[in-house]
Amino acid sequence: MRVRLYIGIAGAIGAVTRLLVGQLWIVNGAFPVATFAVNMVGTLLLCILVERARLGGHLSPLAVTVITVGFLGAFTTFSAVSLETIQLLKDGLMVIAGAYVFCCLFGGLTMAAFGFTLARKVT
Repeated sequence: MRVRLYIGIAGAIGAVTRLLVGQLWIVNGAFPVATFAVNMVGTLLLCILVERARLGGHLSPLAVTVITVGFLGAFTTFSAVSLETIQLLKDGLMVIAGAYVFCCLFGGLTMAAFGFTLARKVT
């Protein structure tokens, strides 16, 4: 029960943080910069944390679960990427929609690889 409570609290903090980033980082243009940035940062942090934990980092398994499932799970969002892509397509912005999907996929994979590499160098 305690784990669920901690995950819920961390999730609430992650969701509010994501909302604030979206409100503070408003950029003119069709490309969804705030969602993209949140997902890239979240992917990087997730991979650093998971790899550090795997290599014997100083966080407890509970802390790793609370941060990854709770905070980062609520902070990052695939559903918003999907929604924003469909909205771009509906608006006839095919090139921007394609670029967004490409950047999200390959940017996320790049951030993941960088996160794992960085965690190994720091550990």
